Amino acid sequence: MSNKQGQPPCDHKVEAGDTFSNLAAAYYGDSSDAKSKKIADANPGVSPTGLQIGQMLKIPA
Repeated sequence: MSNKQGQPPCDHKVEAGDTFSNLAAAYYGDSSDAKSKKIADANPGVSPTGLQIGQMLKIPA
């Protein structure tokens, strides 16, 4: 994940290998289930196992 845009809240463009867990680690410094769920909750309808390269995700504060 090389396109971290800054501090949440922000948008993130999915790259190869991105997961909610590694995004939580990159943006919050914490890959816990609670932080991953926070990202999942901000992106209803997005499957954590079906992220598409180029897809835009919301990273909440």
